[in-house]
Amino acid sequence: MDEFFETLTLVQTGSITLFPIVLYGKEYYKELMATIEEMVKAETISPDDLKLVLLTDDINDAIDHIRKYITTNYSIKHRKKLWWLFEKL
Repeated sequence: MDEFFETLTLVQTGSITLFPIVLYGKEYYKELMATIEEMVKAETISPDDLKLVLLTDDINDAIDHIRKYITTNYSIKHRKKLWWLFEKL
């Protein structure tokens, strides 16, 4: 949970952007999510913060969520092949 909240804080503060956060296992994380929802009700965090996390039991949902972030926000930059690394030119 330490890494989860640290990552969530980095996203909330804009230190890292466009970073997918996935929690896999609804049953396992149900108490954590209930606590976070109570924090929203108590107005200690924004309801938009819940949108930063995908909670799922479906591996395809998790993969699609991560893929959406990658394909929307990143591109592959092709580099020149280097002969001294024995890469075929």
